[in-house]
Amino acid sequence: MPEEGIAPVKTWLITGFLGAGKTTLIREQLKTAGARVAVLVNEFGELGVDGALIRAAGDVEVLELHGGCICCSQKEGLVQSVAALARGLAPNLLLIEPSGIAETSELLRLLAAPVLDGVIQLEGSVAVLDAETFLAYSEPDTFGSFFLDQVQNADVVVLNKRDLVEEGELACIEARLAELAPGAVVLGTEYCRLDGALISTGSRRRTGAPGREAALLGLTCLSLPFMGALSRPELSALLAEIASGRYGEVLRGKGLVPVAGEGLLELQLVGSRSNLEPFAGSAEPRLTLIGRNLERGLLSARLGALGASEKP
Repeated sequence: MPEEGIAPVKTWLITGFLGAGKTTLIREQLKTAGARVAVLVNEFGELGVDGALIRAAGDVEVLELHGGCICCSQKEGLVQSVAALARGLAPNLLLIEPSGIAETSELLRLLAAPVLDGVIQLEGSVAVLDAETFLAYSEPDTFGSFFLDQVQNADVVVLNKRDLVEEGELACIEARLAELAPGAVVLGTEYCRLDGALISTGSRRRTGAPGREAALLGLTCLSLPFMGALSRPELSALLAEIASGRYGEVLRGKGLVPVAGEGLLELQLVGSRSNLEPFAGSAEPRLTLIGRNLERGLLSARLGALGASEKP
């Protein structure tokens, strides 16, 4: 129950498949969000990366839930964590970033729990989409219903990486979105840059069937620490090995990589694309890969051998 005289916390649910740009959108929103912002991050793996990236973006409270999807094995933790954040910190804004395989309909059902009535005010559900992969991923036989569930339950669609597709493909994407989410506001972006803060259009608050564990999709996650600093040639070789399929079919990768003479670099892998940027914050070096048939033993041995003579 809400406490008397305390307004409910404005809350946004930020969804999207692996690598679409959820964390990037949150980091962009923090630039204009003002004071007292809280972010709840749920990552598939045991060693989180997104929380560290968000903390480095500014003065923000971050709560991380690891090791399971908040619409499945962590669903009780979601409701408890949201209530604790709203009541304990009383932020002006709460952003919730589930894992990339979460079902929005189930999350909306959880956020409508009686214990959260008057505690949060759901401004809406955002689906961040990768323009390059959207048409392929929106086919029913690609990733099953959960990807479509994210789109169909969105109040706002952030169509990211629109600069990477041609006008003809963009028209097809817009037509597909009109079919799947006719009531949603569609915002085309590059690097999830919007003109200001997200504006509520009124949440449709749909609910659906209970979420499914990632195992049903054949997805697993490896989260491993780096044991020492890598040279640039070693890093290039590692990325080439990942791209070649040496450690399994990698759909998404991210990490904080220690590179000799450069400090920590933020690594983002989506499909065949990779990007490295300097990381200004303080965090433990680690690598997270999400995909199918991942080779933990092989990757662990490789990371153990890399940069063994130098400390991160």
